Amino acid sequence: MRGADVEAAEFWRRNNSPTRPLQVHEAAGVTRPDETVRVPSGESCNDSSVGPSSYRPSVLASERVLLWTTPHGVTFQKQLEQLYPKSHIVKLFFVMAESLDESTRNEYGAGLLRFIQFCDRLFIPEQDRMPASEVLLSIFIADAAGSISSSTADNWLAGLRFWHIINGAQWHGERSECLRHVQRGLHHLAPPDLNPKHPPPITLDSLIRLHQGLDYSNTFDTAVLAIACLIFWCSCRLEELVIPASDSPDMTKHVTRSVLPIVTQESNNVRRSIFHIPWTKTTSNTGADINVTSRDHPTCPHAALFRHLEANPSIPSHAPLFSFQTPTGAWTSMTEQWFLKRCDQIWGS
Repeated sequence: MRGADVEAAEFWRRNNSPTRPLQVHEAAGVTRPDETVRVPSGESCNDSSVGPSSYRPSVLASERVLLWTTPHGVTFQKQLEQLYPKSHIVKLFFVMAESLDESTRNEYGAGLLRFIQFCDRLFIPEQDRMPASEVLLSIFIADAAGSISSSTADNWLAGLRFWHIINGAQWHGERSECLRHVQRGLHHLAPPDLNPKHPPPITLDSLIRLHQGLDYSNTFDTAVLAIACLIFWCSCRLEELVIPASDSPDMTKHVTRSVLPIVTQESNNVRRSIFHIPWTKTTSNTGADINVTSRDHPTCPHAALFRHLEANPSIPSHAPLFSFQTPTGAWTSMTEQWFLKRCDQIWGS
């Protein structure tokens, strides 16, 4: 918990400075001057603003489940203040928020925005937004029928549930028969492109086509093949190897070149190397060791990995492992979108 102690102390220092005296209940709801909420540019919505309210400060989407509140949430936090030291309350909220990945907090924040916008349109009183009744939750989801997928609705509801939990409010959506039928109906009403079928699995033939279509004099392409071969042969997930976007690296989740040098052992003409990744979907922050074994095949993962490392030697240790050098001599990080786009170019040709 030392890391949490440090973060909680910093949170408390920022929010209790002489120039910004805040109360501890604002660990989950910061009061700011009335203004329209700013939504980051990466969040797509035709109308991404809400009316001014001291319950909803201007924050990033990932911070809304922690910093947006209601009269119920404020009362709950004041009750905590009367029972426990302020530093422990701050740490409670911080640790609960850390139970979610950044991407999950973003998704939950997007759903919370839609809920608040819906309540604003219907002039739902603040005190009726939390705890949200079974009927309010059902009408909210039904209102979006035909425009969102069932997975989006599930994410919205999961975010609202977490928002209730962190504010000490009862969640009325757990065993709601009304809400269950609304969710089922929403799935049937969603346009086909919003409930797409899962794409077919990548086969060995697909991997061979990728190998044949890439240009290995190009450092970007050598990184693409290395990632693809590790995913296929070593049962990795793309999000475990590659950052989602160039401006969102998370070194607590993504493997960096600090794992270098990767040692190779050889026995009976089979080469084997192991490197550790700090996070997986199943083990979370425990991470996992990736066992890379050579194969007598053009798509050998061991050969592809070391071809990438040899083609991109002058990259700092803090960079993501699958960063690549550019023609100017600089380097940049491989992203999920770039990787997938390059694969689609080859498979679609």
